[in-house]
Amino acid sequence: MFKIEILMKKGYKNSHGEHILSDICGIGIKNITKVEYSPLYVIDGDISSVETETIAAELLSDKITETYTVNSCSQTNCGQSLPSKPAINNSMNCIVEVWYKKGVTDTVSGSVVKAVKDLGISKKIEVKTGHKYYLHGKISQTILNKIVIKLLANTLIQEYKIK
Repeated sequence: MFKIEILMKKGYKNSHGEHILSDICGIGIKNITKVEYSPLYVIDGDISSVETETIAAELLSDKITETYTVNSCSQTNCGQSLPSKPAINNSMNCIVEVWYKKGVTDTVSGSVVKAVKDLGISKKIEVKTGHKYYLHGKISQTILNKIVIKLLANTLIQEYKIK
């Protein structure tokens, strides 16, 4: 099982992160200074690390503006099973991962599976998609919960974890 994170290269605008920062300011929260966003993909199946690198490089990322990381992971540390939220220190930056709950249809994952076959990788795989937000600034647990519930996760269909 592999976890792929797509990252903007230095010098390129993280438009989605800037949009979220604007939305945070729009709900009256002023102490967040920057938000960075990264799409996440978990690929499970009989697939090699070389094939996963090919998927990340050729399918999931833009060679000009983006880079990626690929990490091997297990069922429990790949975003599939999320632990309860830890308490945070109000002066630290936070990372929030958002994933669809088990049983919720992830339409993007179906498209990725089909595109992987178009790349010539015919192995049976499952894909799960998620979102990662890096929040910079002074953040209390109360403010963080407000941001996550109002802007980052639809808790009816998504679960989240805070790092």
